[in-house]
Amino acid sequence: GSLYRTGDGVKQDKQKAVQLYTKACDGGVMNGCSNLGILYDTGDGVRQNKSTAKEFYGKACDGGYAKGCKNYRILNEEGY
Repeated sequence: GSLYRTGDGVKQDKQKAVQLYTKACDGGVMNGCSNLGILYDTGDGVRQNKSTAKEFYGKACDGGYAKGCKNYRILNEEGY
């Protein structure tokens, strides 16, 4: 997903990145959940939605991914 998001070595395709991050997250890869959170947090390839970002960060955090916990906390402190 990251390669498609940035276009590193492949043609940039943000929708493909979203699909691959979703597949990873659904498969229990917490980095994928966190990356989905980042996309929704920043509106990169998807419509920006801080609440959805917080959900993905929370899932990553619940799965033990520290970066997800950090980003969840930040959004929580911002009132999302």
